[in-house]
Amino acid sequence: MESGKLSERKQKILKAVVEEYIVSATPISSGEIQRKYFTDISSATIRNELSALEEMGYLIQPHVSAGRIPSKKAYSMYVERFVEKAPLSTDELHTIETAFAARFQKVEDIVRSTAKIISEMTNYTSVIVLNNIETVVLKEVKLVGLDQHTILVIIITDSGIIRDKVITVSDPVDDNYIADAVAMINKIFGGKTLQAIQSPEVMIDAEMKEFRELIECVIAILKAYCKDEDNVILEGESKFLESPDQSRESAKDFLSVIDSVEQFADLIDNGAGLEYSIKIGKDESGGIDKCAIVTAKYRYKGKEIGHAGVIGPERMDYGKVISVLESVKKVIDDLDGGIDGK
Repeated sequence: MESGKLSERKQKILKAVVEEYIVSATPISSGEIQRKYFTDISSATIRNELSALEEMGYLIQPHVSAGRIPSKKAYSMYVERFVEKAPLSTDELHTIETAFAARFQKVEDIVRSTAKIISEMTNYTSVIVLNNIETVVLKEVKLVGLDQHTILVIIITDSGIIRDKVITVSDPVDDNYIADAVAMINKIFGGKTLQAIQSPEVMIDAEMKEFRELIECVIAILKAYCKDEDNVILEGESKFLESPDQSRESAKDFLSVIDSVEQFADLIDNGAGLEYSIKIGKDESGGIDKCAIVTAKYRYKGKEIGHAGVIGPERMDYGKVISVLESVKKVIDDLDGGIDGK
């Protein structure tokens, strides 16, 4: 562990520089560090330590007469050794709980509320990546007749995700037809993965012929769902671009990444089994220059539904971000199936 090569004093000074820069976003001077943190050490000693940290690659001096700012290496060490959760205020906790107080139509509504409240609470861009949809198992299809030619299709899966869509059929239908269709469709599709349902093996034989149009509509809805870019939900994109830390290059990098749903999903779902993951800057495995990504696994009713992430500058308030992710996670864990139609 490279930070082990730093003396205790160097580590404390580096921690102070990172925390001051997170708050101010301006280069930090030796006098500022000495005055706020180390009144028992001379400014000359602090300057020497800052110079040594710069030579070791932990600090950067933008101009000769300027103070120092942390490098990617400094943030990595800070996250590894010093980050602690920052307790949220009573008002902040109440805001999170209120965001999930209402009953939801479907789990996607919970996911969108999650992305929105995380972005609002952290003031950074948030993203939710749902798990691989094709491996989801279909539990039930419900049909609700709205009139003779219009039917509401509700699809319920084992992940708790519900997709509904109104379809129009050519021949008039009545309640008896819909009841028979529901029984037939659930007999065909119940317990199968969405991937299996889309495969050519799902054939419609003579016995099912009168329900062909409905069955084909359900398959079409599932195919669209598996390709749906809504499985990656982004909130507060402009907050990243408005950050004073971002250069033209990092902004282009960010826009390029979010333009590719697959690349973006891989970037967020990179926790390698960890409950929380922090990625700083760009390296051979990806990432965004001058940017940090904090991700957490999210579950609903005991089942993992995907990853939630926060994307912001390297100088993001890591303690606050982790506390928000954890508090939102706890509220979702405690939801008592508050979804209509379940």
